[in-house]
Amino acid sequence: MTASTQSQHAPARLVVVISGQSAQAQQQVALGLRYAATAAALDVAVELHAVGPAVALLRRGAAGEPLLASMRQAAELGVQIFVCPQALAEQGLRPEDLIAEVSGVRGAASLLDAGLASGARFLSF
Repeated sequence: MTASTQSQHAPARLVVVISGQSAQAQQQVALGLRYAATAAALDVAVELHAVGPAVALLRRGAAGEPLLASMRQAAELGVQIFVCPQALAEQGLRPEDLIAEVSGVRGAASLLDAGLASGARFLSF
């Protein structure tokens, strides 16, 4: 496949879902952020959706400096970072408790709408 053929088939949007359900939650989130930032640097529109326990890592003061730096880098590259409203409530958090890099609160319907759009792809961590 030539470079021009590859670019014709490149996804228009990447939706990265991070759940942080394992004991290595920060590593999962960092890996998802790395893929999101790389795709954004390649001019792919990227949405990152934090669901479940991963939402807690987006609370101000919760992430270690390396993870926070990755979040900032991803946001600077244009990655939109969203949190699940149900997970936010389950963690006892409010939107104002989150880091500034969070673009907003979006539920499952918004996540599915973005990921099922023509040319979109999902990655899950």
